[in-house]
Amino acid sequence: MPLSSFDDFVDKVGAAFRVDGDNGAPVSLSLRACTPLNDSGRPGGSFRLEFIGPAQPHLPQSIYRFTLDGADSTDIFIVPVAAERGALVYEAIFY
Repeated sequence: MPLSSFDDFVDKVGAAFRVDGDNGAPVSLSLRACTPLNDSGRPGGSFRLEFIGPAQPHLPQSIYRFTLDGADSTDIFIVPVAAERGALVYEAIFY
């Protein structure tokens, strides 16, 4: 079942997701934060995810397949929002 709600992600903060990069090579992104947002009426609630990963390869803004432990997977639209100490920070908004 795809991950799609705040409750699906909140207990996964700190977990490393395998992300299928542009060329098919996997990239590991760790879920650093899962923050609720004002209610938009969206089933499962509105929330923001913040992932952190290596500086290279850089994943451009796009939809990527995220897999956790080889079982749970979902497609997530991420946007690179910051660089910090040899890492890149990505954001996803579910609103």
